[in-house]
Amino acid sequence: MIFSEDSEQAAVFLRKAVPKMIQHKIVPNPFNYTLWYAYFSMNFPELNRELDYMLDRFGTCPGSMSEKLFLKYVIGSDEDVESRKLLFQQAVAGIVDSLSESIDVTAKQSRDFSKALNDDIESLSSSAESTEVSSLLSNLSENANGLCRINEAFQGEMSKAQLEIQSLRQQLEESKEQANTDALTGLNNRRVFESLYLEFTNKEQQYDIALIMMDIDKFKIFNDTHGHVMGDQVLKVVGRLLKVECTEPVVAVRFGGEEFAILCPGLNASSAGKIAENLRVKLSRITLSNKRTGEKLPPVTASFGVSVTQGAELLHHLVERADKALYAAKESGRNRVQIFS
Repeated sequence: MIFSEDSEQAAVFLRKAVPKMIQHKIVPNPFNYTLWYAYFSMNFPELNRELDYMLDRFGTCPGSMSEKLFLKYVIGSDEDVESRKLLFQQAVAGIVDSLSESIDVTAKQSRDFSKALNDDIESLSSSAESTEVSSLLSNLSENANGLCRINEAFQGEMSKAQLEIQSLRQQLEESKEQANTDALTGLNNRRVFESLYLEFTNKEQQYDIALIMMDIDKFKIFNDTHGHVMGDQVLKVVGRLLKVECTEPVVAVRFGGEEFAILCPGLNASSAGKIAENLRVKLSRITLSNKRTGEKLPPVTASFGVSVTQGAELLHHLVERADKALYAAKESGRNRVQIFS
């Protein structure tokens, strides 16, 4: 892992990166955020030299060069991209929360000071005896009123800033969700599948985790016959079925292409097999048709392979056994459930 700093230190780097990008008119896209974060982390001396050269020569860093440097130094030297992305998100979220809290505190203190100042002036005015003192208090009151007006304007600007902060926080949440979601089916993607497995296996209380690998039968032939648009519709139908039938703690994800994975923490092979059989039956009973032509489509079926963890093991071993069971199900005629033994 190249970036080993905690979220607090990461936030410091990000605070330095943003003004630098603004100063040199660098577009704030993901490449550049990451690139200038890396610059201030001082983890890539050669990258820093190249960026300094770009700024000296052009006064900025052209977009095409930013992408090349990003791929060369950041992606090219570290495979742990997801951990790094999470660190960036945590850093930005920390900045947003800190800024929002600071605005709330500043706004309250400003209101309190303005009110206290006006109250003090009113008290002095009521007890003033000389004309000279009254004149000074009048001037002070006028200046205080001016300060209050400025404060009110400032409050308005801070309210706008808070709205922007809330919008940024929402965008961060949405980007996180998009990064974890398969756009076509709405299911979680393989990234979530891998992180959930680690989460389950890292818990103090160890328990079995069953895995169901599901593959739509003859999907390539279906695509070739009915077109990719209808193929996408089939994937969406499968996604909806899995969302309805796979409730916590069971989690369904799109593994890739026409293949899906279902993690079943705490379940044995028999229980996971029942879930797979339920999905197999319900999918085969769904009737499909081409809405444009009215043509009825052949039933869609799927084959399933089930495996269970054998102690603490790497995920790919569990997947490998489930894939073997899935292959056996297809070899036995498809549209069936096979448990690895």
